[in-house]
Amino acid sequence: MFSYQNVDMRVRGDTLVAEIEYPRNETSPIKAIEVGLCDVRAADSIRVSYDFGRDGWKIEQAQHFEWEAGDGVCDPGWKEVGFIQAWGSKVTPKEGE
Repeated sequence: MFSYQNVDMRVRGDTLVAEIEYPRNETSPIKAIEVGLCDVRAADSIRVSYDFGRDGWKIEQAQHFEWEAGDGVCDPGWKEVGFIQAWGSKVTPKEGE
């Protein structure tokens, strides 16, 4: 397991598991996780964070990929592209039940 500030990470099989601990806490510096792909296939990164007001996961995608020389911020202009309600998965009964 690897811990940094308020994030714990570990590997489970072929999956990296990252958990943000108490992101609503004012002293918790990390509020979102950015996921990117390094491969011959280009793909936009996504950013995942928990929206406590709507009680679910917000998924954002970058809107800007070029910045002026010397831009110290390089803000990608994250825009929400998906939302997954917490506990929204429906359990379907197995056949014969």
